Amino acid sequence: MHCIGGEALFPKSDYGSSGQILTLSKRENILEDILEKWRRGSRGPLPQLTPLQLLNALLLIDRDGPLGRRALASALQLNDGVIRGLLERLAESRMVTVTETGVQLSKVGKEDLRKLLRQLSIKKTLSLEQSDLVPAHSAMGVHVSKAYRPGMTGIVQRDEAIKAGADGSITVAVLGKKLAIPPDNKSIAELAPKDNAMLWSELEPVDKDLIIIGFGKDPGRALAGALAAVLSLQKA
Repeated sequence: MHCIGGEALFPKSDYGSSGQILTLSKRENILEDILEKWRRGSRGPLPQLTPLQLLNALLLIDRDGPLGRRALASALQLNDGVIRGLLERLAESRMVTVTETGVQLSKVGKEDLRKLLRQLSIKKTLSLEQSDLVPAHSAMGVHVSKAYRPGMTGIVQRDEAIKAGADGSITVAVLGKKLAIPPDNKSIAELAPKDNAMLWSELEPVDKDLIIIGFGKDPGRALAGALAAVLSLQKA
């Protein structure tokens, strides 16, 4: 990624394994690094923008772009001034291009988003329409590589999801050939067979992966909740 003055926002590191990624992300939060570079730039700090909101914005633009400023502001629950400042900085960093129909990630932006997701061990995001696990809610799943740890309960992740504006989150662990909800490891196949089949087919997870499902009033809040839960894993 390039920023004002041509500096790279992402470190040029080779993340060869999931363990290496998780260790590095605990030591240096790449999202905080981006915001700090913006704080030192000529425009000054961007008020009210958190690392979670930055990550959510990049994913929304990537998924739904070209995306209008008002639609992005609504999805992120931020005012127009903050969104305008964010898009101006992303454009100056050559991460986005602006068209008559909205903003979309540039080639550089797509490459840098992939680097960021790799550092956070995020493999894929998935919209779960009409989920039986969380009926009457919008739901978004985030697949995280090798993030399961024995003894985890998902409570911390749920609390972080709620703080981010979601109604909650469900932590799903891949235990061998089974998708289960810790700590009592209830089987997703028994609780929600349709969701179980979709998660296996769309995400193709492997042993010790996690799938964090955020749910809320709309897809934006659901994704924010899932991402907040994922970021909480890096603090563990």
